Amino acid sequence: MKTLITRTLTGIIYLSILGFAFFCSKYALLAVFTVFMLIALVEYILLAQKFPEPENVPNLSQKKFVRKLLLPLVWIVSPILLLEYWCIGLNATPFVVAIFIIICVNDSLAYVFGSLFGKHKLWVKVSPKKSWEGFWGGLVSTMAVSWFFIKIPYFQNNTFSTSYIWVGFAFAVIIAGTFGDFAESMVKRYAQQKDSGGILPGHGGILDRIDSMLFAVPVGFIYWVITLI
Repeated sequence: MKTLITRTLTGIIYLSILGFAFFCSKYALLAVFTVFMLIALVEYILLAQKFPEPENVPNLSQKKFVRKLLLPLVWIVSPILLLEYWCIGLNATPFVVAIFIIICVNDSLAYVFGSLFGKHKLWVKVSPKKSWEGFWGGLVSTMAVSWFFIKIPYFQNNTFSTSYIWVGFAFAVIIAGTFGDFAESMVKRYAQQKDSGGILPGHGGILDRIDSMLFAVPVGFIYWVITLI
């Protein structure tokens, strides 16, 4: 019970910060996500220090460079900078807000379906709690929810002008977000850590919260660009 209360309170605070970032001002968004990026980088650096160091491996120094410098730049920094540019530079915040809503709804529904019907594991070695039943249940249900985005004034625009486009967007975001979740799980397992950090009691670290977004934002952006053509 105590854990549930802690998770709930932390979740409310986290969502409140996101709401402040998206709906207060562009400067608030820039500040919040820049802080998220810096915290996530610190968490990754601390995880990387716990990676096992193999001996007698060819090109070890190059692999360390990729693992400790290039990977966080590509995986963490680039997507967050893209998110900020998408919102501030291109004035397209509703699409990024939609990504966070889609990921949140999918995570919640996948958990419900997985808890009720989960029997077949999705990827035991990486994420043993996820099931195919939870994945498909979350995917289909969230795509159904996204059908109604076009009815919400905040999400009405000339780019995503039909419900079919929103459903396709949700599909792309969910698939990418799932791979983002797996990617972070692999990093944590390699470092033999359960969470990326402890800044969010009951939830882990910032990287634990934005792992899906780090893959979903680039894919969502590409989808958005394609619809503009």
